[in-house]
Amino acid sequence: HVSHIWSSGQDQAANIKRNLQLMLPGCLVFLDVDDLRDATRLEDYVDQSAALLLFLSRGFFKSRNCLREVRRAAATSKPLILVHEENLNKGGLPLEASVQECPVELRGY
Repeated sequence: HVSHIWSSGQDQAANIKRNLQLMLPGCLVFLDVDDLRDATRLEDYVDQSAALLLFLSRGFFKSRNCLREVRRAAATSKPLILVHEENLNKGGLPLEASVQECPVELRGY
C-alpha cells in the first residue's frame, strides 16, 4: 500500500509501485489512482495491506486521506516503510519539516 499526496508525490508513487512489481513479481501493490474504488473504504484498504509505504513529500501530513491511512495503520500496528522526497523541485521538503508536519500523536509510531 503506497500512501502519498497527489499534489507532490503522485508520479514518484507510481514509479515506486512499478519498480516494486518489477522486482517482486506477483507482489500486489495498492496505489489509489489505480486501485481505489471507494474512498469511504480507505481504512479497509489499509486493513487488507501487509505494510504501508509512506511517500513523504510536501503536504503529506496535511492531507486528510493520508492521515486516515496513517492513523489506521497505527491503530492496527501495520509496519511502515518511509520514503522521503528531499528534492524541492519534485515536491520534496527537508526531513525535519516533514517531522514537524506530522501530528504529535503519530510521531512515536
